[in-house]
Amino acid sequence: IDDGVDHSWLTIFEKMYEKKIKGFFSWGQNPACSGANANKTRESMKNLDWMVTVNLFDNETSSFWRGPGVNPKEIKTEVFLLPCAASFEKEGSITNSGRWMQWRYKAVSPPGEAMSDADIINILLNRLKKFYAKEKSVFPDPILKLRWEYGPKDSKGNIKHIDIPMVAKEINGYFVEDKIIKGKIYSKGMLVPNFTLLQDDGSTSSGCWIYSGSYTEEGNMAARRGKDDPSGIGLYPDWSWTWPLNRRIIYNRASVDKNGKPWAPHKPVIEWENNVWKGDVADGGLPPMASGKPSCYPFITQVDGVGHIFGPGLVDGPFPEHYEPLESPLDENLLSKQLVNPIVKRFDIVKGNEKINARASHDPRFPIICTTYRLIEHWQTGVMTRWQPWLVEMEPSLCVEIGGDLAEQKGIKQGDKVIVKSARGDLEAIAMVTVRWRPFRILDRLVHQVGLPYHYGWATTAERKYGKIDKKPEFFTYGDSVNILTPNIGDANTMVPESKCFMVDIVKKV
Repeated sequence: IDDGVDHSWLTIFEKMYEKKIKGFFSWGQNPACSGANANKTRESMKNLDWMVTVNLFDNETSSFWRGPGVNPKEIKTEVFLLPCAASFEKEGSITNSGRWMQWRYKAVSPPGEAMSDADIINILLNRLKKFYAKEKSVFPDPILKLRWEYGPKDSKGNIKHIDIPMVAKEINGYFVEDKIIKGKIYSKGMLVPNFTLLQDDGSTSSGCWIYSGSYTEEGNMAARRGKDDPSGIGLYPDWSWTWPLNRRIIYNRASVDKNGKPWAPHKPVIEWENNVWKGDVADGGLPPMASGKPSCYPFITQVDGVGHIFGPGLVDGPFPEHYEPLESPLDENLLSKQLVNPIVKRFDIVKGNEKINARASHDPRFPIICTTYRLIEHWQTGVMTRWQPWLVEMEPSLCVEIGGDLAEQKGIKQGDKVIVKSARGDLEAIAMVTVRWRPFRILDRLVHQVGLPYHYGWATTAERKYGKIDKKPEFFTYGDSVNILTPNIGDANTMVPESKCFMVDIVKKV
């Protein structure tokens, strides 16, 4: 990507909508359902020359060209659906939100021609190399000279199958040449013990520095399964591996005083004892501050080593501030004069289709707050779970959860078919009247809220058109993606979509 070009999630589809992107790879994703403002996302795909989707099942993205209201004859996009292996049909690691990198082994082979993502990429690269070698390209070196040493080669010099542990080793890092560091010799090809030994002179290489230490000369740390927990607080230091440096709790020096003694002695994370740190891997493993030796404050990535209330570097200011969502029932901020974040990333300020870019704040047409959430029985957009009959039997339909008072006002009863409307689109759902959903009291009025799960899509419904070779689910689902309703708004710093709060109305279907 060229410098200054933003290809983060929301922007990709905006550029696609503007016809500035010609091709798109969708790896294990279903953006036609998962992306905010789904109608616009689906519309943007019509502007592509080609799209490759890699998934287990057909889905709303791979079949966008034959979705509701779409005439396939008018779609120019050439779509390739490549069957891939599921997680238990391939080897590799998975890292959870606690930073634990855990190794998973292949249990069974994938069916038919399905293969792992890595092997699909490998085939594509082999063909690209062949193409670039023949054609007169402006600068073919990044393709032709790409380091790609991930397994045994065939007679033509192409990798036959990707060796996943070799990929993990390269991510960890290795020595490109012989190197002496603090009197110790590291030979060319040796795996780097951890990121503290990565060099800035080109003598080492690492695919991702925070994972340096995950696969060393001692073996695959992510594959460890030690069950001992000396800490007694759930650290399990020999079960898998945690970035960085197998440190289970980051900033753990904040848990001790200047003498290295735990603030909570009954559950110590680390403790300075006999001139060494005991417990977790100490963050910045220098002695405690009272030792008289060079030390450090707990927050080692900050210049001054301390936690900050003042956060320089944020584009919308250094202090926390409350803003209303771009779609809100309020027309004023009760805490300041600024209603919404002034530099939130907006995609509705464009010319063209007003409906697809619309938003509604403090709009009497849409007086109800709406949010989205997950169900236990389904996963993400339901590409995998909507094909499992036992899961669909438990949660077959898109439901809108609505409080009793609002249901009574709207003349809606349990099980009624309703239409949920936002500024961007309408969505059919089944009413689920519950006591969970109660109104907000904002100043002198009540504002009701409703909620919908986001696992559904038209591709597994009975209403869609199935071709002769299309697989039909054993049990059909009901309802399309809730993201038909959501706005595409990006956080000012991270571009995280603001699609958890928006305004709607709900009416009983006639």
